[in-house]
Amino acid sequence: MKSCYTLALLLSMTQPALAQYQGLVYDRNDSTTVMGYSGQKSMPFCGGFNNPQFALGDLNNDGKKDLVIYERFSYQVKTFINTGSPGNPVYVYAPKYALNFPEVRNYVKLEDYDRDGIPDLMHRLADGVGVYKGYYNAGNELCFNFRQLLQYSNDLSTVPPVDVFVNSNDIPAIVDIDHDGDLDVVSYSALGNNLFFYKNYQVEMGLPADSMMMKLRDKCWGKVSQNTIYRAHILQFSCDADNSTLLPKQTGGLRHGNNGVCLFDNDGDGDYDYLDGNASFADLQFLKNGKAQYGGVDSMISQDTLWQKNGVQAHMPQFPVAWWLDIDQDGNKDILVSPHGESGSENYKCILYYRNTGSAASPVYTYQSDSFLVTQTIDAGTGSYPLLYDYDKDGKPDLIVGSDGFHQANGTLRSRLLYFKNTSTPGHISFAQQSDDFNYIFGLNLAGAAPAVGDLDNDGKDDMVLGQSDGTLTFFSNTATNASQPPQWPIHAQLRDYNNALINAGNSAVPVIYDLNRDGKKDLVIGNQYGRLVYYENTGTTPGQLKLQLKNSQLGNITIDPSYLDAYASPYIGKMDNTGVDYILCGSASGRLYRYDGFQGGNTQVPYPLIDTSYSFIDSAFASYTGYSENISQRSAPAIADIDGDGKYDMILGNVLGGLTIYKQVQDVAVNAGPLFTGSQKNVKAYPNPAGDILYLSWDKSFSDNDILITIYSTAGQKIQQASVKTGCPGTSINVKDLATGVYFCELRSGTNKAVMPLSIYR
Repeated sequence: MKSCYTLALLLSMTQPALAQYQGLVYDRNDSTTVMGYSGQKSMPFCGGFNNPQFALGDLNNDGKKDLVIYERFSYQVKTFINTGSPGNPVYVYAPKYALNFPEVRNYVKLEDYDRDGIPDLMHRLADGVGVYKGYYNAGNELCFNFRQLLQYSNDLSTVPPVDVFVNSNDIPAIVDIDHDGDLDVVSYSALGNNLFFYKNYQVEMGLPADSMMMKLRDKCWGKVSQNTIYRAHILQFSCDADNSTLLPKQTGGLRHGNNGVCLFDNDGDGDYDYLDGNASFADLQFLKNGKAQYGGVDSMISQDTLWQKNGVQAHMPQFPVAWWLDIDQDGNKDILVSPHGESGSENYKCILYYRNTGSAASPVYTYQSDSFLVTQTIDAGTGSYPLLYDYDKDGKPDLIVGSDGFHQANGTLRSRLLYFKNTSTPGHISFAQQSDDFNYIFGLNLAGAAPAVGDLDNDGKDDMVLGQSDGTLTFFSNTATNASQPPQWPIHAQLRDYNNALINAGNSAVPVIYDLNRDGKKDLVIGNQYGRLVYYENTGTTPGQLKLQLKNSQLGNITIDPSYLDAYASPYIGKMDNTGVDYILCGSASGRLYRYDGFQGGNTQVPYPLIDTSYSFIDSAFASYTGYSENISQRSAPAIADIDGDGKYDMILGNVLGGLTIYKQVQDVAVNAGPLFTGSQKNVKAYPNPAGDILYLSWDKSFSDNDILITIYSTAGQKIQQASVKTGCPGTSINVKDLATGVYFCELRSGTNKAVMPLSIYR
């Protein structure tokens, strides 16, 4: 039980922010339509792809295989429901099913290990493989319960039990190697030379089907080894008689880096051949299994070091890995190839598709595309920045998307602008693709193109500014005859200040053009990689004159994501709800949206109050799990407008993957709205919000008719913490230092009185 006290000073300090807290305002909009050059895109706002991994499983228990895509560096699980037919699947983005997955790390596998017809989940846990049993909930949604960490204890060289080992950046094969009905594991040894075969003895030992009993059966599976910098593997290699040799007998140079193991039946002969992707090369190595020739022992007898060298070679700038699955669901498994490395990885042509045009007995893997599925999305490469602006002057805000850039063969990023015309009708958002190189930006060889539009040179026509990754900006003057015509931006130059000094706001410049000081002229606000906003005042007095002066290098004393080395401030300034009030909404590396107040009067030298650290709980849509100790870069870049003319605002967010997500306003906001209450409103307050280690609560005495029960819930409704306070107390404190950073709900109950408030924990 907590003691009573009052804290008038803290209460007065937090009152402005509490007076404007809005709660849940926006929610996902999955009914939008985007027409591409070849028809309607099936997953336009799924957020893009960079390092996709693939798995198939029935997510909604309708008998069809659905698609799961995992992005390893942003820890995002994306789920897609199959709305098509056998042989012609249509994968439609359905993010709600991703909420049923646990925190997934490094790799994802959906396999039915217990043979109950329901997909089970495997991913990296500890040093190897975690197994989660699948089940369907009351809503027929696939969910998972943790079952076991795979371990073994039959190797004398280890201290039992030890994990079935998978290197931290490797992908294991989880298949039925010996065709006895249960799933086994094949992965590289800790030194990265040999393939270890971990056999599952569930069938042999007559154990329950929902168990996996692992033993290390072979340290030289496939009689193959890699120990040099060369592509070629050592074939017909054997361990010592006691199966203990971990290194080939030949001495050599450096070992390969990490590996992605893809075991598949290339020739329909019943054994597993092998596609090896590793961090040392930009291509795949194929090894053929000659099990029949070697008396039933898995043995690699030949190799193709540049698969497919006699067709369209599988090539990616860094660490390609292969996936064997029936992606077109015609009954024959196909091959997808994607990058497993982060730095320098392909970010648009990131899914190679080799369709099996033969059969299961006689496969023929025929190249189809280097950007499979990506063409069904809006994907601008890496680090996207949307802009909603009525370019064609038809009264509807169109969509322009810039980014950090598309990956080039030389390892650099080169930016383009994508342009989508707004074809919406009231109540239904739709866009039509118009250009993949809007305003011919690609020819300028820019690294970074974060767009902003507005009149900076005081001639009454909207100019365009693009922020670059190095912190500089490019200015495009509008040469159209008048402001009623679509802008013409043929002339460009690096943006300079009134002293002709090059403007550089710090890395990753993201500009906004807005009259911040309320003098009738549009100013320039620039977000940067360090989480700050830089303010340049428009001091021009002559039409056509571009004159910008640095006034504040940390506008509003704003610093977002202070725990991140690279915070990536991406500002939007303007109206965002039915109150008609302008706010600063700032995207961040964490994916959270920070909202600020206090600038509307035109003062550019005072601190701006922080209202929200996770506006409308948008960060949860990025599937960023608060349990991770490291700072995961999700990135968010907001753009807001009434896209479909229905009187409600809509929000489009860019992210680190180069894609977009879209939201609609689902709740009207009352002017000067207080905390989100249900039941009696008795001046109940929680402060500071966001809280660090201590949360303070206060209320009117009329609220506490009985003892007060205080409960903190997760956004999923799980009870996290609870405390009680005696009748008549005006306030209390709660220690919340054990709560992970994130968003929660704080509920207070006293008799029939009830108050519920969103609560952010942030350190």
